[in-house]
Amino acid sequence: MDKDVLVHEMTERFQELYVQALAALEDAPDGEWISGSEHAFRDAFGQLLMESYEAALKNKVEQHPTADQAAFSPSGQSARLRNKGSHPVSILTACGTVDLHRRYFWSKATGGLYPVDELLGIDEDRVSAGAAELCTLMGTLQGFDKSRWALEKTAGLRVSKERLRQITEREADRVERLRKNGELAPNWTAGQVAQTPHTPSRVYVGADGVMVRTVTQEEKQKRRKNQAIRRQQRGRSGLGNHKPLPPFRLGTDQTFKEMKVGIFYDQSKCHVHAFATEQNSEGFGVLLKSHADQLQLQDADEKISLSDGGPWIRNQFLEHLKYLDAMLLDFYHLSGHIWETARCCLGQGQEAETWASDQLSEIKNVGARSVIDAIDTLATRFRAQAKRDSLRKLKQYIIQRWEMVEYPAALARGWDIGSGPTEAMCKNLTLRLKRTGMKWDQDHAAGMMNLIALQESGQWDQYWKARARRAG
Repeated sequence: MDKDVLVHEMTERFQELYVQALAALEDAPDGEWISGSEHAFRDAFGQLLMESYEAALKNKVEQHPTADQAAFSPSGQSARLRNKGSHPVSILTACGTVDLHRRYFWSKATGGLYPVDELLGIDEDRVSAGAAELCTLMGTLQGFDKSRWALEKTAGLRVSKERLRQITEREADRVERLRKNGELAPNWTAGQVAQTPHTPSRVYVGADGVMVRTVTQEEKQKRRKNQAIRRQQRGRSGLGNHKPLPPFRLGTDQTFKEMKVGIFYDQSKCHVHAFATEQNSEGFGVLLKSHADQLQLQDADEKISLSDGGPWIRNQFLEHLKYLDAMLLDFYHLSGHIWETARCCLGQGQEAETWASDQLSEIKNVGARSVIDAIDTLATRFRAQAKRDSLRKLKQYIIQRWEMVEYPAALARGWDIGSGPTEAMCKNLTLRLKRTGMKWDQDHAAGMMNLIALQESGQWDQYWKARARRAG
């Protein structure tokens, strides 16, 4: 079709839809001019957008040489491919679902292919990069059923709950793989975060574990059994599904499983980079090093880990980030232990409050030695085993993390001693996972967390630009 003819046809269609929208405005009663017409205009021009895009794509496909059998001769093919006719395809795009026909070519030696699919940039799922971004963005905000509804309301895209889930999980897998392999560059590097030309570049590293409700093996087996029964019932009524069930996915051995989160951030908290994984501590450590290398963490003037006292976190820092300048224990985790001991030994009154406040002040401004002495002094007052055990455990907790409680030196250098950004990131990454009634496969939970981490790390636009270039 000639381009001028296409423009003329779509102009006529525009006039038709515009008249319909104007009628809605004319019919709107006083006081409802906007509310009575805004959806009509939005729907009309949404329809025009989809039809215009579909018509333009159809025209380009028809004009391409693959539409003509004689013109198509793939290079390097020993056997000439035969034109086997035109086949339909529906593609979900950011402009809506478009329906096209494209030529199918086949030979015994090479099999079949749709040459124009590669030119269109569509994959086996028939979802464009723009549509995948909209679906994924909505899918990270709330449950897939509500996300499906919101996607139709806001962007005019109609997808089922299941397809939305599949699109989101597929993109999550891609994101996780690209970030793990360093194929998606971080939004910043350690050498770029100095607040002024005269201050050092300073980067903090945090880590923590968060619990997520998962689908257990028992629940998986029950679901599988019920699904097979439903298929049998549909088969008896003539509505059977002859496709085989998808491969069985193993469930977890416990209802809750730990997800591990890593975060890097600068002093201003303007530069943030986060990731998540369902792997064990050793797997987390490998990812930690990978992301640290991508950020060129070793080039920062000051590199400080700041986390709770979990042994697995400390061990992974020691193994994979040997060049850290300091490892600090989150002050608020330590204060929780001190307050717990004070209340165990001295009750809920003023004496416990005074003792705990004094020790926190001492360890922050003087050092841990005086706190150890205070613990020993307090222990002489009690014979009750529970109180003596509480004091002993607090003393042991501090001694085992001796190099992590050097707060006076840290504060003198202007370093943070609280891991608030890490705690906040853990909360942000799991809000989507902890909605009422939600359960997850571990890898899907990690994938959803990494999609949100992509946003938190400022890599969202970068990923989707690269995704569009790699489409198909």
